[in-house]
Amino acid sequence: MSIYIEELKSFEGAGVLVLGDIVLDHYLEGRVDRISPEAPVPVVTLDAGGERFAPGGAANVALNVLSLGGKPMIAGVVGEDQDGALLIDLLEQAGVDVSCVSTDPERPTTRKTRVISRGHQLIRIDRESVAPCRRDRNAPENSSITRALNRVTAVVFEDYDKGFLGDFNIPWIIRESRDRGIPVLADPKFRNFMLYREVSLVKPNLREASALLGAELDDRPIHEITDACRRIMEMLDAEAVLLTMGAGGSILSLRGAKEPLIQSTAARHVYDVSGAGDAVIAVMGVAAAAGVPALKAAVIANYAAAAVCAEPGVYAVTPEDILREARLDE
Repeated sequence: MSIYIEELKSFEGAGVLVLGDIVLDHYLEGRVDRISPEAPVPVVTLDAGGERFAPGGAANVALNVLSLGGKPMIAGVVGEDQDGALLIDLLEQAGVDVSCVSTDPERPTTRKTRVISRGHQLIRIDRESVAPCRRDRNAPENSSITRALNRVTAVVFEDYDKGFLGDFNIPWIIRESRDRGIPVLADPKFRNFMLYREVSLVKPNLREASALLGAELDDRPIHEITDACRRIMEMLDAEAVLLTMGAGGSILSLRGAKEPLIQSTAARHVYDVSGAGDAVIAVMGVAAAAGVPALKAAVIANYAAAAVCAEPGVYAVTPEDILREARLDE
């Protein structure tokens, strides 16, 4: 246990630049007492205080970095609209550096509205544009990213395929980070997966890894899944692959290691899996920024995911949460 305490203490003040698609999460929570006479759908009566907003997507990764003790900077794009202004304000109030966030009048701020009753999501409504945000290399927001690289000790790409990241910015950011000796970690979706070459760590889930390899990995024997991790590492020339498998746990493959680290899930009470992946990449990013080895960081990240799964909705994990989950294994 003492090793986790020391590692978690080292997170304090670690600078992390999170780049990716930032989202405004909008929650409408209420009760269902009847079916609408207009159509066979439930009528949700909002509770008092039943409407709330929270930073989501890459912004939630930044909030996790902050709650872990790190110092997050975030780079992304919002629209010139009320949602964008609210999202930036929420991040600033929380203590996230938003100096690398740009606005685009030609696209809306990505917003996900979830209607919830008694802990169950009834419907989700998305407002977004996923067109690539192509920018000239010398655009002001790119200059701010370059300056930010002088203030952090790790870079995390949180890619939701919403358009902020692409072939117009991923390669040069990786290259400039590596030139500075800064570890780069990537949590990819599908569109840009192969752009994350030569990163320190890539963190796909089973669905994303299956799409990349063109082979369904779910329910495959563990030796086939570990082989898939090695193949991804070779394809990207990455130093490590952390494959998350939900209830199946995770696999960490390291370049040069004889055997991978295979972990069962540490989750005991699963209330909501939302945000577990964000917590994992946040832990790995802060750990890299603090100089914590990936093997130790992956164990801590497994406990972080367990802590998030035990909470309703998206939740920013804390060191205290991680220590609580770790003590349950003693």
